[in-house]
Amino acid sequence: MIPGRQSEARSEQGVTLIELLSAMAILSILILVLSTMLDASLRGFRRGAETVEQRGDARVAIDWMERDLASAFASRPAPLPRLPEDTSAVQRGFFEGRLFFPFEIDRQTGSGNATETSFPNAAPGFSTLAFVNRVTSGENDLRGSAPGIVGYYVAFARHSPLADDEGAGMKLFRHHRPGGHPEGERYADSFLVRASRAINDDEKGSTRPLDAPNTAAVRRGRFANSAFPFLLAGREKRDDPGSVLPAVAPWPLRPVVSRLSSPPPTYQPDRGSAADWENPASPVHDSVFPDEPICDHVVRFELRPSRRVELPSGNTERLDAAALNAHLGFSGEEWPALVAPDEIEIVLTVIDKSTARRFTRYEDWLIDWEKIQSPSATTDDRAILAASRTFRHRFAVPAQP
Repeated sequence: MIPGRQSEARSEQGVTLIELLSAMAILSILILVLSTMLDASLRGFRRGAETVEQRGDARVAIDWMERDLASAFASRPAPLPRLPEDTSAVQRGFFEGRLFFPFEIDRQTGSGNATETSFPNAAPGFSTLAFVNRVTSGENDLRGSAPGIVGYYVAFARHSPLADDEGAGMKLFRHHRPGGHPEGERYADSFLVRASRAINDDEKGSTRPLDAPNTAAVRRGRFANSAFPFLLAGREKRDDPGSVLPAVAPWPLRPVVSRLSSPPPTYQPDRGSAADWENPASPVHDSVFPDEPICDHVVRFELRPSRRVELPSGNTERLDAAALNAHLGFSGEEWPALVAPDEIEIVLTVIDKSTARRFTRYEDWLIDWEKIQSPSATTDDRAILAASRTFRHRFAVPAQP
């Protein structure tokens, strides 16, 4: 045989079946490894993107609260009569010579015709917040800068108005009623008039005879929450002082109607024309204005207020709600509505979208955090805990002048 002819013949025979199968097996393994790495990278990217989105939503919620609290006020010095003689020295130091508006944190007790709480549709176990603030409104607002009412609550609502997206979940909502001249649900004025008269002075100046008793709660030495109206429970008609009308409660945007104690007639009420808003008698002022959510997939929203006070010993100490009540001679663990806190700590926990999609019932969102963080936690509990992210922030509430 001629040299080189044998190798030439072998090359003309081509690749054997075993060699082809081996090559295909190696290629399949490489593709599998690469696809696994790509899938892991994409999952990591999605998790990272979702984490950034969640942090952004939580940051937006925290920024809203911080901005609102920066202009909050609950009391102001005022030339009001002295408190009753039997008022304690501690109470007199807190409540003498001041005009009050409620600062409501998780408030449950109080007077009012409409509701048991300021936010009746807030989910149990989640905190609520309502207070008066001064917000400079946009140039298109009727009244510009004026006292308004701000509130935060958690409610069960639809995710999206788009078709084929009927999933629902817990959301954190911001409620705002600006100040303005028209009476009615849209504006804060009639709510503030109702609260001010019931708490501070039941009449306007000289309209009460000199020898007539003042029935306002604080003037009679009543400082516990049960003596005051809820900030958003009732409103007063300007042409009929002293009359109290039930208030339309705030509602979430696209709520799940079965979970509302008194569902609104429509998800998107008629917002009226400019002429309607200029007319105080227009029924548009009694419309329901749904609140926009500021954070999705919320499984925990807790507010922990505190106030630094001087004790009889001369030392100062930061007191929580229960300790502050005891210091003022009240009972219970509810935050005193006439006292603005010095500081509020917010605890906001959200879950990722994939976990949220597994929550098919309202009750799934009501997490028992003591159980879920304990040794008795189930596999599902640990999965929820792993999928959650908690954000904590402390707000300094401006000192009252």
